[in-house]
Amino acid sequence: MVSHHKKTLILSIDSGCWAYLDPVLAAGRMPNVSQLIEGGVHGVLESTMPPITPVAFSSFITGTNPGKHGIFDWSVRRDGAGGSQPASARCLRGTPFWRYLNETGVEVGLFNIPITYPPVSLDGFIVAGISVPSAARDFTHPREALDLIEEQSGPYHVDVSMDVLKRDGIRAYVDAWLAYEERQTDVAMALMDEYAVDVLAFNYASLDRVNHFSPYPEDLERILVNVDSQIGRFVGRYPEANFILMSDHGSRRIKSAFLLGKWLAQNGYAVYGEKSLDIPKVEINFALAQYFQARGINGAGERVLRNLLRRCMALMPSALRRPVWRAMYTAAPQALDYRFSERLDWASTRVFATSNSGPLIINNKALGGDSSVSEDAYNAVREALVRDLLVVRDPLTDEPVFSHVYRREEIYHGPALPQAPDVIADHYDSTCDLIVDNDPRRFCFVNRLNRFGDHVRGGMFVLSGPDFVTSAEAQVAAILDIPATLLRLYGVAVPQDYDGRALEEFMTPDVVKRPSTRTQMHDDAGSAAVHDDYTDAEMQQVAEHLRDLGYL
Repeated sequence: MVSHHKKTLILSIDSGCWAYLDPVLAAGRMPNVSQLIEGGVHGVLESTMPPITPVAFSSFITGTNPGKHGIFDWSVRRDGAGGSQPASARCLRGTPFWRYLNETGVEVGLFNIPITYPPVSLDGFIVAGISVPSAARDFTHPREALDLIEEQSGPYHVDVSMDVLKRDGIRAYVDAWLAYEERQTDVAMALMDEYAVDVLAFNYASLDRVNHFSPYPEDLERILVNVDSQIGRFVGRYPEANFILMSDHGSRRIKSAFLLGKWLAQNGYAVYGEKSLDIPKVEINFALAQYFQARGINGAGERVLRNLLRRCMALMPSALRRPVWRAMYTAAPQALDYRFSERLDWASTRVFATSNSGPLIINNKALGGDSSVSEDAYNAVREALVRDLLVVRDPLTDEPVFSHVYRREEIYHGPALPQAPDVIADHYDSTCDLIVDNDPRRFCFVNRLNRFGDHVRGGMFVLSGPDFVTSAEAQVAAILDIPATLLRLYGVAVPQDYDGRALEEFMTPDVVKRPSTRTQMHDDAGSAAVHDDYTDAEMQQVAEHLRDLGYL
């Protein structure tokens, strides 16, 4: 039997791509990644569409395309309850790769991997990644793993708080990430020892966050140099291990933003009604934070005042809250513009978007409630939308904003296809970011002053270690191939429902010759009902964080 005691470390550089890494590697400032490249195979890792964290990591976890795992965006529709909630581990269809490894005696640790909250039981440990509510304390498995972390190094929170950026600026935000990821490496090593894991999957998120918010290339370089140092610590601790470096997607710099919500309104796809001053409970904290920030009120006093006011307003009926919001809007309209704008008239709206990632939904009867698109008109509306989006051009570059506009069945397949967005607009080859908002009266392009980077589909991978061959020639693989490759390293055959393949051409002959244990698709590979996994307060916390990151 193949030994299950060898180590494999999957280290993800969130948003990593060769366009960003190559200059730093050439300057000799990433010696540890360079060493792994020289001793293995490297290339471009194709992400999902859209190339965003929840979709890509769900494919990494399950080895399947979104049409099977059911995560298409940052949120998912709830069954029987209406509305949506943040994508979570409980929404995910399919069998996580660690189930197959655990069945063959391989212990697995997951650290900061997105879409692992709430954590499930496994042989090993989980410290969940985004989207964890900011006040949550149940993001580890086993629960006592959090006690171990905090006994070693004090209170632990998932992600560096955006308050650092808002309060102290980008340089302080970068410094906070450098210190945070050094601490994460300390903690991950301690947990590997404590739970004797054979496989570690770890996501370094700093490049993604700093790419979004820093205008300075040197900040990106500082982040990459630090990530290289952390990778070097793992290489030094486990010199005989297999290393898989990967990214969930790549990165690019952006110059402007396309206001998709306005474009939909101006082109007759969306219709807006009267202004609403009814802020739902889940948005109260966010709206108050925006208001106090606009008034220059910050620090510990602001947090105490905001928490007190939030609790009071949450107990009020909406009719009593409305005059308070109206007074705040009068005092600081710029702070609350995100909410006090024309809302969609659902009976007249044909197309809408729920995030800034590119998915578009046709308002048909399948959604329930008022609908403006009949079944007979569905195809005509969708074809017109695809055609109209493809001719949109960026006035700064005169290039198309959307390199492709996909119908869902063109890129997805599987039992979750009916829940997929109807159209997926690919703006990831342009220098434009997307913004979806609800004020249709202004022009559709703006300078993007507060976000400087976004994603691309092409990420990166490196396979290095005793079970991999060495080749200097750049290769191409897909994120769907990584879990299949991991299973093959441990003598587990690729499951029947996987859409990726084991990269056997990059493995040594001895590994390829090893017999594989046959596996069957698990019961949890079917449909997953989406219920209320988050309380109202938790949804508010997650939504606030995603808005701060520019994802909603």
